[in-house]
Amino acid sequence: MKIKEGYKARWLMDEAVSTTLLDSSGNGLNATTSSTLDSSFNNKGSARKVSATSQGIYRTNILSSYANFTVSTLYKLNSANNVATYQTAILGFTNGGAYGVFIGISASKEIQFYYYDGSAHLVSGSGIFLNQGEWVHLSLTASNGVYKIYLNGVQIHAMTLSHNVGLNFSTCYVNGAYNTYTYIYGSYDDIIIWESTLTNKEIFDVYKYYFKDKKILLQSNNKTYALNYKDVFEPFVMTSYTTPSPYQITSSGDYNSDYACWKAFDGKNTNYTDSWITTNGSPLGWIQVNFGINKVYNQISFTTRNYTDSNTTAPKEFKILGSLDGVSWTELALIQNQTGWKQNETRIFKFNNSIGFQYYRVQITVANSTSYSAIGELVFGYKGVTLVNLPSKSARNFSQYGTTTLTNLNTAIDKTNYALQDIKLKTLTTKQVNKKPLSISFN
Repeated sequence: MKIKEGYKARWLMDEAVSTTLLDSSGNGLNATTSSTLDSSFNNKGSARKVSATSQGIYRTNILSSYANFTVSTLYKLNSANNVATYQTAILGFTNGGAYGVFIGISASKEIQFYYYDGSAHLVSGSGIFLNQGEWVHLSLTASNGVYKIYLNGVQIHAMTLSHNVGLNFSTCYVNGAYNTYTYIYGSYDDIIIWESTLTNKEIFDVYKYYFKDKKILLQSNNKTYALNYKDVFEPFVMTSYTTPSPYQITSSGDYNSDYACWKAFDGKNTNYTDSWITTNGSPLGWIQVNFGINKVYNQISFTTRNYTDSNTTAPKEFKILGSLDGVSWTELALIQNQTGWKQNETRIFKFNNSIGFQYYRVQITVANSTSYSAIGELVFGYKGVTLVNLPSKSARNFSQYGTTTLTNLNTAIDKTNYALQDIKLKTLTTKQVNKKPLSISFN
């Protein structure tokens, strides 16, 4: 693994002269810093610690266009104060005024997408939380108005915007004054900026460049296996009931077209209209998604409506149901006693499930309101361990499938994937399926 070359700027944090961070890319784009030194990632050199409202890292006019870019860093969250929306920013771009897009960290340590839409400071939560004091790899990409956040090489959030962003890099929100609003305290090492959009694989390769651990494969009865750990949420951005394909969103009824059920899957929760509301006078109802294919999910991120009435319009009790055909339903979870909801609050609910369902439904069974219920955003995800059956103990398989730790083994592994490979070809062709194949063919 290696870092993709052709970057616009790179600050290793070790190369500093007073308040200047020297650019190691050769482009002469030095950054300004008022941060203090900290032990860096893996105790190699020095990192920069942002630990006061007057500290940060900043560089003006680093981009020639904000249409396409990638910024990545090694980051360690040290603490998060009780912050306002615009004070969550830790990594992104600004015009030196209010406009900007950033990775943000909330007071509850949730990774967020922070932006300013011209009239208000807004955040969209990912449902993923950082552990305090743990080094991670963060990336933010832009592709013509589509912004994505990556944690440890894996995409965890996406947003679509259509406004000015700015060309200045900053580790905090800047509103006409240098580093005035820094309330998330953390450490940075090796900030890299590309004026292009890295692919998912390229970002994962950058992450693996830093986190190089010893790998293992398992063998039993002359068969080779790899453990595949997964803890992800899979958001998608709906723009109508059936767009994009193959997703289809339906409900027991919508309050009106402004609060259509697909808005609970639109990838944003910027204001009160980015939500689904049940039919007026019917607070008990359901919302469901048809994924088009069978998907295994065992956790859900539930975000309330971005409005002051969330404490009463968010449900008190709801069920999570799965179905293969949209007719017969299996109850997967009963979530009870959910009170004290806050505006734009995200709660993560985990449940036991190892079956792939095409349809998933959230059914409100007890409401906090007598008028209607509302949901701001729903995202399904999966957390667990799967076993991958490998045809050989090749170096390629070891590199691709070898795991680094033996954890989470206190529960049964009830899902096995099979990696099919044509080892006669000069290039390796791989296809992973979730059941033992009756025959093998390569196209």
